Amino acid sequence: MDKLEAVQRVLRFSESVRNLCEKDKKVFFDDFDDKTVMSYDKGGHGELADLIIEKGVEEGFIDEDDLD
Repeated sequence: MDKLEAVQRVLRFSESVRNLCEKDKKVFFDDFDDKTVMSYDKGGHGELADLIIEKGVEEGFIDEDDLD
């Protein structure tokens, strides 16, 4: 699965990660797309996407072996 798909899956199923994004970071599901998840520049969400994936693996919503 690609990075965007992984982020979307975790956000869909993990309430704690969704709360982190929405309440703490003010970033919502629709703010992620193919470009923003890969961008580490201002306006991008690359670092947050990496954190979401890391937490998704920890919580068991995605398997690290399934990532591209």
